[in-house]
Amino acid sequence: MTWFDPHLHFFALQQGDYDWLKPDNPPFWPDKPRIACNTTERHLMTQSQGKVEGFVHIEAGYNNRLPWREIEYLDRHCSLPFKAVACIDLTDPQACSTVDNLLRWRSVTGLRHILGDEATTLLTTPRVKHCLAHISHRQLSFDAQLDLTDSTAVTALLNVISALPQLKVMINHTGASFLAARSAKKKHLWLRHIQLLSECPGVAMKMSGWEMASRDWRWQEVARVCDALFERVPYHQLMFASNFPLCGWRLPYLALWQGYEKLVAQLPKKVQRGLLHENATQWYRLNGK
Repeated sequence: MTWFDPHLHFFALQQGDYDWLKPDNPPFWPDKPRIACNTTERHLMTQSQGKVEGFVHIEAGYNNRLPWREIEYLDRHCSLPFKAVACIDLTDPQACSTVDNLLRWRSVTGLRHILGDEATTLLTTPRVKHCLAHISHRQLSFDAQLDLTDSTAVTALLNVISALPQLKVMINHTGASFLAARSAKKKHLWLRHIQLLSECPGVAMKMSGWEMASRDWRWQEVARVCDALFERVPYHQLMFASNFPLCGWRLPYLALWQGYEKLVAQLPKKVQRGLLHENATQWYRLNGK
């Protein structure tokens, strides 16, 4: 079976800014030097041994002020089928104009402003909500990266989704911190919020980013997270992803996807192909639909 990877990053250090990858800037990860190097489609193809058929590139900080420059770079250097989720600053007074400008590139399918710890504040700010409405009107999706154990943040997100039912929202990395949330209370919150979000037909979830919660994560832990999702979320709202090249902190790209294949080996073939390939191409409109 081949794969379509809906969450990865390329770095062109001599051309882009990538401030977060510089040693003097946060996040101050001791292992940041392992990923702070040029990473291209060629590296992806080599590490996947040709099994990845396409991808969604998620903004990586190439130029946050002029986000189309990252799209221009991708269009010049990528040959596999791909779509791009561009950077957007939802608080910028010119954000809607930036959205319209990005529409000039056919590869742009969505936008991301990392919500993180500011999720509640951002999602209740009128200017941010106005920009999200504009994104929805332009038929672009929004990649939401936040902690799904944060009740106020999830409530704010659900309110936005209720007000903008046409907005497609992709939850990054299963809600960020589940593997780190080992307390029973946080696990209960995560499960409850996953259930609530799964009932929104415009919400999809990417199963990825395990290394962001725990550098030494184990497959048994990932299997428990995936089983919880399979019990609560319709299969067509789920997709596996890599977070390449950051996934390499734990294991090689090929081993990650082979592990995913083992996780779903007992599911019907159609479901397997959806989780590993087709759901991502549909949610991110690879065929322009």
